[in-house]
Amino acid sequence: MTVGGRSKIARVEFSRSYREGRRYPGSITALYVRPSGLGRRVGVTAGRGLGGAVVRNRAKRRLREAYRRIEARLCAGGDIVLVARSGAGAARFAEIVQELEALCVTGRLMCGIAT
Repeated sequence: MTVGGRSKIARVEFSRSYREGRRYPGSITALYVRPSGLGRRVGVTAGRGLGGAVVRNRAKRRLREAYRRIEARLCAGGDIVLVARSGAGAARFAEIVQELEALCVTGRLMCGIAT
């Protein structure tokens, strides 16, 4: 499934990414990465524990935008799942981008950066 030229992860693939993927937790978001032969696919989720629908949707929008900001610097493919955590609702956008970059470096997704 593609949205805006990007591939989205189907619902069943989320659980597979949680089970089989590598987890990189942060205070604002958790990053799950699972290699797949289908190129890079991205999914963003926020659980009900984060808050009401307005809070969850705002957190997901901010995570999607943070991903768009660093997307060009990513090398690795596979399934990427971003999970909004409790700090995502109140965090400044610059903090979200910074943490996502750090998690991508830790997960060896960034081009030309040795960890």
